[in-house]
Amino acid sequence: MPDAPSLLTLFSPKNIVVFMLIFTRMSGLFATAPFFSTFQMPEQVKIWFCALISFILYPILSAKAQFIMPNSMPEFAILIAIEFCIGFAIGFIANLLFAGVSMVGELISIQMGLSMANVLDPVSGESSTIMSSLYTYLAVLVFIGLGAYEYLFAAIYKSFFAMPVGFMGVFNAGVIEGAMTLAGQMFQIAFGLAMPIFSVLLVCDILLGMMNKVMPQMNIFMVSLPFKVFLGLVLILLFLKGSVTYLMDVMAQYLQGILHLFT
Repeated sequence: MPDAPSLLTLFSPKNIVVFMLIFTRMSGLFATAPFFSTFQMPEQVKIWFCALISFILYPILSAKAQFIMPNSMPEFAILIAIEFCIGFAIGFIANLLFAGVSMVGELISIQMGLSMANVLDPVSGESSTIMSSLYTYLAVLVFIGLGAYEYLFAAIYKSFFAMPVGFMGVFNAGVIEGAMTLAGQMFQIAFGLAMPIFSVLLVCDILLGMMNKVMPQMNIFMVSLPFKVFLGLVLILLFLKGSVTYLMDVMAQYLQGILHLFT
């Protein structure tokens, strides 16, 4: 019987609300975070994984949770929405890195003449080019190899101290400026990864155009299509090691930038 009061206080309304808010922020992260949203992971697995991580974080964060308990469902719904938006924003910023890598495939596909060869992306439900899917899978392998998911969990953990459970304010100027800087790096990463292959294929187009002027009787269009596809695949293989090294460097810097948003 002496343990009954402590067990009952564990399921007090405040503790239940705190756990639900932690769970909601984790759910927002899993909804948009790379790898977790890149593939069709069963929803039951995501839910139980969020619940497990929330259960681990609960003893640490419940003691620091100081907020006014909501007295009505609209107030509770606002708290839930804010928590989900915080987790969603962290995952979305991290996923911009994969959007930049996907842009690399789009640029290369246009130069190779494969822009019309699209495949269905089972996650987004939209069509994407073959090269875009290839570079996305390459980025996922680098993401797993770096253990980059640890950066995401560290970022969501730090967010609970920068914006505690029950946070009712707005993002400060430093967080917004850092998020905009990271979003701009998406294009820098995309062009930095695509430029070596894109430049060679562009020079190839110029040379084929000059050849067409020199030998008008040759059907340069029929010659260029298979040649550019072959050359593009060879270039991708030649620059594969450098692309992986570049991805590892920029991914580590990008994820560290996400961590610095909450320091």
